[in-house]
Amino acid sequence: MKIDMSESFINKKRIDLIKKICGNKTGEELEKAVSNAFSDVVSSLDDRTYKLIDFISKLDNINKYSDDNLPSYSLKNKKVHVIKNEKDLNEAVLQLENSKILGFDTEQKPIFQKGVPPSKIAIIQMSDDKNCYLFQVHLIKNIKPLLNILTSKSIIKVGIGLNGDTSALYTDFRIRPKCCIDFGSLFKAKMSYPNDIGAKKSVLLFLNQNLQKSKKISRSNWENVVLTDTQIKYASEDAACVYDVFCSMLIKYPFLSEILPIWFQENFNNNHYEKLLKEF
Repeated sequence: MKIDMSESFINKKRIDLIKKICGNKTGEELEKAVSNAFSDVVSSLDDRTYKLIDFISKLDNINKYSDDNLPSYSLKNKKVHVIKNEKDLNEAVLQLENSKILGFDTEQKPIFQKGVPPSKIAIIQMSDDKNCYLFQVHLIKNIKPLLNILTSKSIIKVGIGLNGDTSALYTDFRIRPKCCIDFGSLFKAKMSYPNDIGAKKSVLLFLNQNLQKSKKISRSNWENVVLTDTQIKYASEDAACVYDVFCSMLIKYPFLSEILPIWFQENFNNNHYEKLLKEF
């Protein structure tokens, strides 16, 4: 992804206004002068500042790039587990309790009629570095051990567009997840980016890969007792990709930990995630 870093720091609208009032030649000369001055400054920056400016530029220009010719996102060596009974849920929770960071998402059966309340959560997905679990919670009577993971203060849950998920979790199970980071809204809240970033753009930005998202699958019946292969792929990638982009961010741009919550920064600065990130 090759970009002109100066684009993020030149007010194009004002340059266009100058061109309109003073003529194209004057505007182009001014734009060139500003760009050259910016390039001179950038060439003398330390590595940390250069990487920050490079990241800001990539973020600002993310909508200009296509992922059509990039390799498809994959789970790599992650193993997918579809959980539909209490025994398997309890065994999975024992593994998840050892995790420090989890990718997290939920799925609900879509409602296509106006005025009809939303369906209850059908699936809760959680992913770490080695496993991705799809909990079919609508089939399991006691999911309290799983909900304890969501309310744990010792495990970071990272998701994209979590407002709907957290609202549904409260409506359905009367819990409020703790230590959650909404990766999708992070850059809007902390770096003045104008919009939330979805999973597809996050994968492009941090992994340089193509996450295939199907509206047809997203709107399929998540209350199926037996999930289809395409549903399993979609649901597992939703949780796994946010784990991957979050870890990738911390490795490539460790200074971006400073836009994360204080409680995360403290652990990060104390090397709490060092081993996990080395093995990523």
